[in-house]
Amino acid sequence: MKDFSCIGGLEKHIRIVKEMVLFPLMYGDVYAKFNLRPPRGLLFHGPPGTGKTLVASALATECSNSERKVSFISRKGSDCLSKWVGESEKKLEKIFSLAQQTKPCIIFFDEVDGLAPVRSSRQDFVHASVVSTLLALMDGLDNNSEIIVIGATNRIDAIDPALRRPGRFDKELYFPLPCYSARKEILSVHIKSWKQKPAQKFLANLASKTLGFCGSDLQALCAEAVMCSVRRNYPQIYNSKSKYHINERHLKVEKEDFLKARQNIVPASHRIIIAPIKNLSFRIQPLLHEDLTGILSRLQTLCPTGMLTSDNIIGKAMSKSSGCPRILLCGEDDSHTRHLGPALLHTLEHLPCHILDVTTLFEETGKAAEEAMIQKIKTARHTLPALLYMPGVLTWWDLVDETARVVFTSLIRGLDRSVHMLVLMTAHCRHINLPSEIAELYDNNRGEIYEVKSPSPQKRHFFFKQLFNGKSDSLSDCSSQGNYPSEIITKLKSENRKLKNHIHSTDSSGVLEINTARGMTRKIKTQSKARNKLRAVRSSHSTSSKSRTNIKREYNASGEGPSSKRQRLTSSASSAPSSTERLYTSQIEDLVETIVRSTDEWPSYLLESLFSSLELAMENNGDLCATVNEYVTRYEELKRVKMRIKQEKD
Repeated sequence: MKDFSCIGGLEKHIRIVKEMVLFPLMYGDVYAKFNLRPPRGLLFHGPPGTGKTLVASALATECSNSERKVSFISRKGSDCLSKWVGESEKKLEKIFSLAQQTKPCIIFFDEVDGLAPVRSSRQDFVHASVVSTLLALMDGLDNNSEIIVIGATNRIDAIDPALRRPGRFDKELYFPLPCYSARKEILSVHIKSWKQKPAQKFLANLASKTLGFCGSDLQALCAEAVMCSVRRNYPQIYNSKSKYHINERHLKVEKEDFLKARQNIVPASHRIIIAPIKNLSFRIQPLLHEDLTGILSRLQTLCPTGMLTSDNIIGKAMSKSSGCPRILLCGEDDSHTRHLGPALLHTLEHLPCHILDVTTLFEETGKAAEEAMIQKIKTARHTLPALLYMPGVLTWWDLVDETARVVFTSLIRGLDRSVHMLVLMTAHCRHINLPSEIAELYDNNRGEIYEVKSPSPQKRHFFFKQLFNGKSDSLSDCSSQGNYPSEIITKLKSENRKLKNHIHSTDSSGVLEINTARGMTRKIKTQSKARNKLRAVRSSHSTSSKSRTNIKREYNASGEGPSSKRQRLTSSASSAPSSTERLYTSQIEDLVETIVRSTDEWPSYLLESLFSSLELAMENNGDLCATVNEYVTRYEELKRVKMRIKQEKD
């Protein structure tokens, strides 16, 4: 039997359930003294696998363990239905009469949307009669009847609206997908009984990589990790016809088992729709980390206190806006749609995310766009505090008619500051080029508009420097492993002087000069030849260096005295950066500066494409400057074509 201690990541929900369910049944005198009507119903709703039924079953265990015994009646919504006329109503009446005999009692209806669907003209008479009977039975409960009804569903819009009012289902409790801290707690709960547990640092890393996993997915992940461990340690059980003896004491679930299980499991939420939630990659961080920090600092003043964390929301937004917190990311560079928007969703993963884009608008055939907008915002308002994400609003703005545009702007304006919903919108154009209807929804004076600009030269420098960090380290490691002949280093220095004479600034069109490309090509060939010579010299002297090392170790181990002055000078010289290391560092700096000058005012997607091409050229020992020249020429031609098209339109 599971109680509340076996549930992870739902502390707030458990506290609300205790206040709404257990306290009125156990401390009814307090309500009677102040003439208060205790709550009669509680509705659980949220995505599948988030713990709605688990909390109800744990509540049943807590009721049986309390000093005052509370009976618990659990039924599926479909259990109460029958094909015979009148039988469904009799089953419901029997359940409530049994609760009256065993009160205090809790009645739990799982999948209540199958029992009480929305009544409409298209609905048959049987379901309408069942809903009316359930309404009458819940209204017939006295103030001191000590009977509480709990319903659970993942389709809250399919429930009849008459049930969703105080006096019937007094409170609606939303069960979201678990955030990072909740996922870590859930994983800790599932491995609590293991004798050999994974390290807490690994659990934290695993929780960060299981974004979008619900509680059931995490439980399945732990079970799959155990099976991966069994397959790894006992592969012969698949070939054995008889039962094979497995020693559970020596069976340990390693990190590789969890990582393999992670690849084998598809989260339930990803089977329905994949939300564009991802963190900034290490490669792109030099370009966009400063923008992401600036956006989050603005949200600190726009959002109510506690909304950006998983704490309770207190107070109002620091902004003077009369509407709900909102921010618009715009700019010619589309990095706000590809990187910044998903990174914000990852940072605010504790908020339920609702996406309104071109695919959700036209997802259902025959459904009007304005109907989809109304339904999406109604769903978001049921899960407050929430986040409404609208990526690429201009992609569908010209596709819908005037009616849909008016409905959209009216819905956004109707969200006042009492609605704790963050409206995050992105547009692939500059602020001055936005349609007037969208621009009027945001106030630039309050910081509600953030325009993403092309990366600065400093950001581009750090971005392209990543290409050579690993190469520079490996070269410095090679250079510090031995003393090489001075003639090789002298030759490399002379080649480096020739290289610097060939490196010039870019011309007016932004294309590298031809002598620069030839010099850089010669540089790459010189570097490859120098590396081969260094390797040859190092391999030829490896035997003698090993013998000298053995002699020094024997001398020091004998205890005859300290090492000589010459040895101390050699060790101190090896710790300092060698001339070869300084040589390659200067060449890399010259190349990076040349690339930075050539990519002035480039958008981020072109910088990423150039980065990948340079990375591929380095792997294949290609000409780096030829690659840069090719991209610069292509970009200049594209700019000229765009300018010509714009002039023709004007």
